[in-house]
Amino acid sequence: MFDTVIKVEDLVAGYNNKPVIKDISFSVKSGEIIAIIGPNGAGKSTLLKAILGIARIFSGAIKVLNYSVKSDLKMIKRLVGYVPQREYVSFNVPLRVRDIVLSGILLKRGPLSIPTKGDMLKVRRILESVNLPRDLWLKKFSELSGGQQQKTLLARALVSEPKILLLDEPFSAVDIPSQREIMHFLRNMVDNNKLCVLIVLHDINEVTDYIDKVILLNKTVIAWGKPEEVLTRENLKIAYGVDIEIIVHKGKCLALIGDKHA
Repeated sequence: MFDTVIKVEDLVAGYNNKPVIKDISFSVKSGEIIAIIGPNGAGKSTLLKAILGIARIFSGAIKVLNYSVKSDLKMIKRLVGYVPQREYVSFNVPLRVRDIVLSGILLKRGPLSIPTKGDMLKVRRILESVNLPRDLWLKKFSELSGGQQQKTLLARALVSEPKILLLDEPFSAVDIPSQREIMHFLRNMVDNNKLCVLIVLHDINEVTDYIDKVILLNKTVIAWGKPEEVLTRENLKIAYGVDIEIIVHKGKCLALIGDKHA
């Protein structure tokens, strides 16, 4: 297994002919949970989409498990699980929870794939592992609570056993106990399976204990490192443009910030 699972060098990326982020460089090791934070419009989602080959790379390079996004995208998509923002998930399609999770296997396998008995066992195991009650498995996705929907999308991303998991604002409309339950689950997955997680957050305070490193972003990398190194008054003022209160409680830095979308 590669120690460095994601390496980004001098990245400039965006959409059509318009760059959104520039001069982005960092690397992520196996077994890490990395939080990406920054103000509205900072390019947090764009960074994830560049890793997935969705956003356009104007210059620079991204390597995922030593595969290049520019030349090996098909292989990368097999290795990466992705949970988009919930507002980009269609609620009009009346799919049931079990079928949504199963699609995480079938879509990577190709069109007209037929599920096997082994596939259904994987779906069952992953739904149990994210603590989604069995009586919800045959319910429609739209009938679930925010936390239950997020567990379903997480299960869909994990059922294909990815090496890397990208989560874009997974905690919108999710209560704090559910946030902590999901982060505790992810921490165990990372520690036991050497999974790597990149997670875009608008409020890091509730989950700081589960985070290894933070990328503070506003069009470019403002700071990168351990939470206590990144979450300083000076760095946050550069990123957000205003003075932000920092409170140290039980050795943990709490930043009084909050932002909704990237």
